Amino acid sequence: MSVHICESSIFGTSWRTAEVRQMFEETTRVEDWLMILSVLAQTQADYELIPREAAEQIQEACHGIAVDKEFLAEVESGFVASNHSLIGFIRAVQNRCGKLGGEWLCYGATVQDVTDTQLMCTLAKLQKHLINELELLKEVLIGMAVRYRGVYMLGRTHGQVGLPITFGYKAACWLDEINRHLERLAEVGNRISVGQLCGGVGSLSSLGQNALQIQAEFMSRLGLKVPSISWTNTRDRLAEWMNLLALMASTGDRIGHEIYNLQRPEIAELNEGFVEGTIGSITMPQKRNPEISEHLGTLARVVRHDSSHMLESLVHDHERDGRSWKGEWWIVPPACMATAKIITLLRRLLGELQVNEQRMLNNIHSADGFIFAESVMLSLAPKMGKQSAHMLVYSIAADAKSSGSDFESAVKGDVRIRQHLGSEEVDGLFDLKHSVGHCDAMIDQVLERT
Repeated sequence: MSVHICESSIFGTSWRTAEVRQMFEETTRVEDWLMILSVLAQTQADYELIPREAAEQIQEACHGIAVDKEFLAEVESGFVASNHSLIGFIRAVQNRCGKLGGEWLCYGATVQDVTDTQLMCTLAKLQKHLINELELLKEVLIGMAVRYRGVYMLGRTHGQVGLPITFGYKAACWLDEINRHLERLAEVGNRISVGQLCGGVGSLSSLGQNALQIQAEFMSRLGLKVPSISWTNTRDRLAEWMNLLALMASTGDRIGHEIYNLQRPEIAELNEGFVEGTIGSITMPQKRNPEISEHLGTLARVVRHDSSHMLESLVHDHERDGRSWKGEWWIVPPACMATAKIITLLRRLLGELQVNEQRMLNNIHSADGFIFAESVMLSLAPKMGKQSAHMLVYSIAADAKSSGSDFESAVKGDVRIRQHLGSEEVDGLFDLKHSVGHCDAMIDQVLERT
């Protein structure tokens, strides 16, 4: 029976994707450990650190082990008996090796050499997976920026109506953020794809005179980069990775929260795609809740919390401190699974999004022209100074709101305005096309850089 929500038979699929769960599954992890021990033995034999026959026995055993319930139970039993992170695994493999191979198994390597290397192998695969997922999301956003570039809507600041923009512009803002995450993912790959093989305190004292060559060849065979020095107690690579996950998760949260708000009935500009049979409430049958948008926020909060936990793990005592690095076992897999789920859900949300263009236009009209106040002020500024123009438009807007008048009528009827602006010029100030600034040009800039 599962305890962690990621492993729930009922709810688990809302917190993970099948692909990323497979990367962190215990069977996968132990199979990777076997592969690491096999490669280590082969490399050490090539440099005559261990006997060739021992390496062959280790390789044969590692390749022949089926990571099934029986094997895992044996590993668990060894862990419980010894209270050591890896000895149960090592003894289970040793029991399946020839006598010579068992004696030389995991020679010179410490727990973190195996577990850190395995984690970095996983994160290297995950990095490529997340890049592919973000590329798919990017294509959806490109389509939205192009399709809705001419769809006017209200821009809002501090939760209040501000100036007109286009929905394509809003989508392009989201797209630009995804582009930066792709850049960050590409950059972080150089720092997370680094293995660990440094021994007890990181000095490589256990790997003989060819230690650096063994280390380099070991990493090469695993497809990892060579560390310039041990990082058993310097976890900034993982902290950077976790903070990048938090950034990506928070982008999903931000977009989801925007859709969540714009789906409110009093705004009703966007709606999540609805599938027949989806239930919003067991007490209020009429409800269609923004379930995906809402869940993006839930997942992102978990990732941000785990990222904060990882920063706590940066502080170590001396050359190794289990209080810090063992915490990574608890936070890294769920954060990776949740972030992958966020990207998948976000692509679905945007791909199925219902855009109510008419409601966007209606909401603009319901603003009674006050969204054009900036245009009026900026037209007056060259003639009377910006600060004086601001005070004049502020006064006109306040009077119009008090009297219940629309802003356009108030401007056209104000003698102070007529002293500076002709009627044709005033008419042009209330044209939507001329009030969205350079939204269109900025959409093009984002598309060109995508």
